[in-house]
Amino acid sequence: MCSHVASVHLMETKRQVKYFHRKSFVLALAASVLSLSGCGGTAAPEKQAASQPVAGPVRLKGAGSTFAYLAYEKWFAEFKKRGQNAEVVYQPTGSADGIKQLEAGTVDFAGTEVPLTDEEVARFKVKPMHIPALMGAIVPIYNVTGVDTELKFTAKALAGIFSGKIKKWNDPELVKANSGATLPAESIVVVHRTDGSGTTYALTDFLSRTNADWKKNFGKSATVKWTVGTGEKSSAELAAKVKQTPNSIGYVELNNAILAKVAHGSVQNSAGKFQKADLESMGAAAEAAGHMETDPRVSIANAPAKNAYPICTFNWLLVPSEMEDADKRTAMRHLMQYVIHEGQKVVMEMDYGILPEGVAPALQDMVDKYK
Repeated sequence: MCSHVASVHLMETKRQVKYFHRKSFVLALAASVLSLSGCGGTAAPEKQAASQPVAGPVRLKGAGSTFAYLAYEKWFAEFKKRGQNAEVVYQPTGSADGIKQLEAGTVDFAGTEVPLTDEEVARFKVKPMHIPALMGAIVPIYNVTGVDTELKFTAKALAGIFSGKIKKWNDPELVKANSGATLPAESIVVVHRTDGSGTTYALTDFLSRTNADWKKNFGKSATVKWTVGTGEKSSAELAAKVKQTPNSIGYVELNNAILAKVAHGSVQNSAGKFQKADLESMGAAAEAAGHMETDPRVSIANAPAKNAYPICTFNWLLVPSEMEDADKRTAMRHLMQYVIHEGQKVVMEMDYGILPEGVAPALQDMVDKYK
């Protein structure tokens, strides 16, 4: 009965609001927690985990994703305040570097938007688990002289721009999608990432799924052999570069675009709709994720949903399935517990998307077994 009531509340929220406002996310999260803890007087799983303190003090070291760094930074600060004798030190060095450091054993976990293949997992001495942490959107950001309206981008336009085939802002592919804007006959200045980036991986995942030429010539990867443009080594630096460079274009996470106060456009989705990235359109993409409980390494690029924003991705914590240090193991279990419960309340205030409701029981099972 409790889970049924929670589901009804969530469905009603979706019907009544156009956007997933923070209040709606709280209802969705509450439904998820209720379904995990039950209707009776038993303690929630998070309280049960908290009853097993870390002997410590313990310091967990992590590295990787810049995509999720804004959330991570707040998460880890809040986690330290919880008084569990543990803290997290994290370096936002890019997804590829985080994975490299985890494999080398120099960090305790990695943050990434680049899921490991089975072959890559097999290379690790200790098999890493993929713990979904949050989701987000990658948006095209731009600074076009004389244009103060929101621009629309097809997959063909984005593939053409980032491959160097589309060179001018008044190219027919851009003009066709932006009939209300006066696009200048100026050269397009492309700005891209130079590091092994999960943001780049998410963008190229989308382009590979929607453009045959891109898939053949560039493919899906955290690192790209760019044939055009200049590079920056983080999302924040890329956003700053676009903001100060006339007639430029780049790509960053939605929250970085908002934080940098740089224009970002809508992208044509699988239904043919030009969709703006927001909490509702990220939620629509997440709902199309499929069976994450069997394998959390799913792509939600170009999701088959009418109102989905098409360049979305999950972010994962890569956590070793075994840890010899008992205190670190306990601290990691506490951290994972925090991320999948209290941590979701944090990300919904930061223009990230929360995890799909249906994945919560499977994640709780993974945490419970991490002993």
